[in-house]
Amino acid sequence: MNFGEQIKDEIFLKPMKDRAIQIAFIAGIIRSTGVLFEEDGSLGLYFTVAMEERAFKIASMLERLFDYQVREIDVKEDRLNKKDRFEMVISGKKALPILEELGVVTVNEGDITVEYDFFGKVVNDAETFKAFIRGLFVGAGNCTVPDENTESGTGYHLELVFSHNVTAETTANRLSEYGINGKIIRRKESFVFYIKSADAIKDFLAFLPAPKSVLNFTDVMVRREFINDVNRKKNCDLGNVTRQVNASIKITEAIETLKMSGLYDGLKKELRDTADKKLEFPDDSYEELAARLSITKSCLNHRFRKLVETAANAKE
Repeated sequence: MNFGEQIKDEIFLKPMKDRAIQIAFIAGIIRSTGVLFEEDGSLGLYFTVAMEERAFKIASMLERLFDYQVREIDVKEDRLNKKDRFEMVISGKKALPILEELGVVTVNEGDITVEYDFFGKVVNDAETFKAFIRGLFVGAGNCTVPDENTESGTGYHLELVFSHNVTAETTANRLSEYGINGKIIRRKESFVFYIKSADAIKDFLAFLPAPKSVLNFTDVMVRREFINDVNRKKNCDLGNVTRQVNASIKITEAIETLKMSGLYDGLKKELRDTADKKLEFPDDSYEELAARLSITKSCLNHRFRKLVETAANAKE
């Protein structure tokens, strides 16, 4: 099970005793995947969720809240995401008052108007707004984290998918009031509100709230940072080794140039002694070679630079 589905499981485990919270939650799900239809002159709506267990929980909530029994739950294949989705239908005589209470439509003297105010009357305060966003995430949300074997720190991604840009922008604006900021892009026929900052995703999960998911997500962040630190140190060490190898080759070539040019025997004694030790112990580190000569590493570096400069002058 991916991380997004784990978040949804935690959402469904969260107690929702207050009627207004339950209505806001179901309204969020319906707003994310619901489609209105007309049948025999009556209005109806169908919507889908992933996982059969969640579908039955939502059906139970509809029965408790509205005394409405979902007659059957159909399985629809989602070929794009390679998983089944479970479709539920709200229809019949009870459909209109249910949809009105869920903020999907308003009825005024027999006239039915579809509510395009994305939140409608079901969102009255911070708690109902959070419940509504939890419903949106269940229906149209996803969250991914970096793979264990990925060396990069990238890969964090949370999104809510909408069918209309107005609903995406409205949601983004409302979330920003609570310090949750993201961006919107168009993906084929959909509009996606997304967050890629690990800290911002953690803030979103805390806002829901989904405390277990926050802890799991934080654990991923810590492990990723540890892996990145190790890789940075490894790369740094490799870079140092590469530089040392290149420097050693350069010094050895300089000594060979001095020998071929006949300048080697005329070198000052300390330079010739240094060159002799370098040729005798080519695999020694700077620290080991300096110890053999009873000089400091800084003094050794100075002598090597002098050898390289003298060889360069000999070539000219």
